[in-house]
Amino acid sequence: MHRRTPWSVLFLLLAACSSDHPLAGGWGQKLPGGGTGMVLEFELGGSRVVVHGAPRPDGTHDDIEGVTYAWDATAAALTVKGPLLGAGKADTWTGSVRGAQMELGSADGKLEFARGAKAHGH
Repeated sequence: MHRRTPWSVLFLLLAACSSDHPLAGGWGQKLPGGGTGMVLEFELGGSRVVVHGAPRPDGTHDDIEGVTYAWDATAAALTVKGPLLGAGKADTWTGSVRGAQMELGSADGKLEFARGAKAHGH
């Protein structure tokens, strides 16, 4: 007896194997006027976020250490813990990811990001 696998099952298996994690890649901050802000890179399979601060006029930037995240895939919800805006500002940010757009909010405001950024000076 010869068994056949339906094409729909094969397609779903291939799609599952080739899909990217929703947080994959560099996420560049969207600033008013199109300026360049910070870049976030999420450690997939972990909880660390590499944060490259906004570039200075000479092209250098600060890295913010100790930032972590939690990802809820079901709700596409994200929580980032760390001082993204510096000491004395909010250290917990919550938001969502919709395709190539990410939004994080806290008591200190809202940050918007787009996928596809590279770290400045690296």
